[in-house]
This record gives sequence, C-alpha cells and structure tokens, in this order.
Amino acid sequence: MKRIVSFSVLILLLAIGYLIWNPMPVIKLVLKHTNVMNLIRKDSPLPTKEVRERHSVESISVDGANGFWLDKKNSSNGVLIYLHGGAYIKGPFATQWNYVSKMIQKTSMAAFVVDYGMPPKFPFPKGLDGTVRLVEILQNQNLLSGRWFLLGDSAGGGLAVAVAYQLRDLHKPLPNGLILMSPWLDLSMENPDSLLTANDDPMLGKEFLIQSAKEYAPDQDLKNPLLSPIYGNTKGLPPILLQIGTAEIFLADNRKFYENCKQNGVQIQYEEYPEAFHVFMMLDILREARKAVRSQVDFLQK
Repeated sequence: MKRIVSFSVLILLLAIGYLIWNPMPVIKLVLKHTNVMNLIRKDSPLPTKEVRERHSVESISVDGANGFWLDKKNSSNGVLIYLHGGAYIKGPFATQWNYVSKMIQKTSMAAFVVDYGMPPKFPFPKGLDGTVRLVEILQNQNLLSGRWFLLGDSAGGGLAVAVAYQLRDLHKPLPNGLILMSPWLDLSMENPDSLLTANDDPMLGKEFLIQSAKEYAPDQDLKNPLLSPIYGNTKGLPPILLQIGTAEIFLADNRKFYENCKQNGVQIQYEEYPEAFHVFMMLDILREARKAVRSQVDFLQK
C-alpha cells in the first residue's frame, strides 16, 4: 500500500510539473468549452485599478474615440499606441491593460491606449477615423516626435494596419514599426484555407466572426482594405513584427499577408508559435507568451 501511495503521489507531482512547464493544452481545453461571447462582455474601457496604481493616467477624447496616456512623462523614450482586440464590438479588457502595463515596465516608454468607437453608436468608419484623428492630435502636439509604434491584437491588429494605410495615404508621419498580434486581417472570412485550422481554434468560430463583422461594418464591402487590410497595398508600410499561433482560424490570412509584405519590400519579421491559440501573448503563464513578448521588446529596441 505504501508503494502504491508513493507512486500515486509521484504521478500527481509529475502531472503538476507538466502543467507548470506546459499549461498550453489545458488552457486550450478550457477555452474550447467557454463561450467567447461571455468572455467579451467583461470588458474594461477604463484603466483597471492595478494599472492606475502603477502608472500616471491622462485622457483625451475626440470623434467617439477615447485615448488614455499611461506614464506620459516617458514619451521622450518612445510611445506605444495600443489598439485593443475584441472583434470590433467589445474591449478593452483587463488582460489587455495588464499587457500594456507590462510593456511599459519592460521598455520604459509611454503608452497611449485607444478605446476607439464601436457599434452600434460608432460603426465603421467612425472607429478608424477617430483613431487616426487621435494620432494626428498627438503629432500636432509634438508628442510623437521621437520613436513611436502601433501595437494591436486581433481586431486591434487589423485596425493598426488600417491606421498605417491612412497615415501613409495622407502623407502623415508613419510609426517606426507595427506589432501585430494574431491580427484579424480579412473580415470577409472568404479564404478557404482558413478552414484548415478552424477546428483547432479554441476561441474563435467563423459564424461569430461573420456576425461581428456585420455589426462593425453594416452594408459595407468587407474587402475594403480599411476593413480587411489583406486586400490593401502594403507598399511603404513601416517595419512589422507579426506574431500568430498555429491553432488559429486567422493563420492562413496571416501567412498570406506576410507574403504580400515581403513581395512589396516591407521589412517584416514573421513568427509562428506551434499549437498556440488566439492572442496567447497576453498570458504570462505561457512560455510561448513570454518568448513572444521578449521578441516584441527586442523589436521595439532595435
């Protein structure tokens, strides 16, 4: 009996050790059985208490978009303009505020979090227009005279590319780089290759994404490059860091966008993380997330 108990304890310790070393499979299993709509209802449009305790906060508003400075005093070191994900209908979330806080601590830069206008009050293109207007205000106030970057996850990643398209076409100064985390690049969801990984994605389903796109851009051509950057001209974009997991419905579109950028001479660093799920970068518990964030910091400090 004593040997059986000892062996059972050993197995339990090995299982716990494995989960600590590689929690990805368990988290994916939990996400697979969680309704994403329940998750995205719990948004946090204002900085969380923890973020307010760690950083100084200032805010401005224009055209339905709210911008929050975190540690504005650090802007001479660089500025991270962050655009949140949430399928263009929700957000930002506490995990995203925590991610931005972590990036501030790792880079000593200032951050500017954009809570862009969303439906039903602010359907496309109002969210995009408000975001571009906020960037223009910061430029006019000489707050982006040094190094600055656009960062976005999921819908925020697609929006970051759309903002870069707009700034380029308006002949405005471009950011020093873009960091795109699991970006949603094609709202039409018409790429048949996306189905190859659809069943592997524990978070996002095609029907949910199609419905979100309809809410964000009712009666719009979803192949408009400002909605779906994959259909746009990438020439002249600044350097890009593009990160994606292989267990994502967006994988095929990200690969296609990467090839488009390469063909158009865009300096792009492309990283695929095996078995990683949508916006895994937000979860510090994952070693893949820690690796991705280290790569982001290196990109920002080049």
